[in-house]
Amino acid sequence: MSISTQVAWKYFYKRKKNHFINYISALSVIGLTIGFTVLLLVGSVFNGFEGLLLSMFSQTNPDLYIASERGKTMDITPQQLEEVTALTGVAAAAPVLEETVLFSYDNNNLVASLYGVPENYFSVVDLRPYRSLGALELYMEGEPQLILGTTLKRNLNVVINDPFQPVETFFPRSSGTTFLGQDLLRRQVIYPSGTFSVVQEEGSGHAYAPLDFVRSLIGYPDTVYTGLQIKLADEGAENRVRQSLHHIFNEQKIIIRNNYQQDEDLYKLMNIEKWIGYIIVIFTIILIAFNLVGCIWMIVIEKSDHFRILKAMGAQKKDIRRIIFKLGGFYALTSILTGTGVTLLIYWLHKTFGLLRMGESMIVDSYPSELHGTDFILGISVVILICFLASWPAAIRAVNLSFRQKK
Repeated sequence: MSISTQVAWKYFYKRKKNHFINYISALSVIGLTIGFTVLLLVGSVFNGFEGLLLSMFSQTNPDLYIASERGKTMDITPQQLEEVTALTGVAAAAPVLEETVLFSYDNNNLVASLYGVPENYFSVVDLRPYRSLGALELYMEGEPQLILGTTLKRNLNVVINDPFQPVETFFPRSSGTTFLGQDLLRRQVIYPSGTFSVVQEEGSGHAYAPLDFVRSLIGYPDTVYTGLQIKLADEGAENRVRQSLHHIFNEQKIIIRNNYQQDEDLYKLMNIEKWIGYIIVIFTIILIAFNLVGCIWMIVIEKSDHFRILKAMGAQKKDIRRIIFKLGGFYALTSILTGTGVTLLIYWLHKTFGLLRMGESMIVDSYPSELHGTDFILGISVVILICFLASWPAAIRAVNLSFRQKK
């Protein structure tokens, strides 16, 4: 241990002659510890909500979604689909058609999204764990079936497995007879087989139907789709698969979005809220650090004779500054170690007993929380930087004292 470290440690732990300095010193450590703990806990709550929303909103999101950069639709040939399915790292792929159509059931009309999906779609996005009523089957006895989200079912008052009342779907014709509105809309009927319940239902909700049924309703050619959804066999293969997909669709301008990017706006908003919380807590720590500035300053004044002696013994300016900065470092280290212990204890208690409840009507019983290593890195960096800056005025004072003659 160097001499500067020994001197700084002595100034830190040894009781001061002025008892007021002892109180200020203890308050500084307690304040920094509380600030460090709150910073970690606030971050853990935001991480928990982010993880919760990611798990909920990714229920109907594929691992990768390919869409056209220039328009609403893209061409996918059978050969391209085979090449995508054969890629290393791709578990399954499903081309989809998405369009906004008019649903009608028992005099109830509603505009909502209709997805045309192939029979292997559930191997890409598995909705079966979220089944609410009926069966999630696209075909029953060779007939196309409609799978409704609970929001759409509720708004239309659909009765599942009703053999006498199908759901009518309408979509505008691009051309044809439009005299007095006749044949202005394509009309097809389909029977509902079941419902699913997920959080990611916006507006009026959405529904799934066989790809051929939706293609016939919309009138798109056989190779035209609105996107291609992909299930990855390994999340670590995403970058490699992306490069291969750009090579396969090199003649088209495509956009490839992963699970996060499909709800990017939501996560950006959550990150903004998270950083606003961080800034408020960091500002509070800065206010607490003013106690530390006064504490180290008073220690320098009390130990001014020591610095003159060190100067007389040959200590240079950098040696004096090093002592003061290491003194601030001991305050930071003590606060970090204590705050880490307190944070881990509170985190364990909350995970075990659920200290903060959210209420009976909420999705989860207690506030979700997840501690990440980046939160510790941020908290440690903030405390060290604040303690370094708090030591700076006292270091300048100590260097000036070392040049003075005692009166």
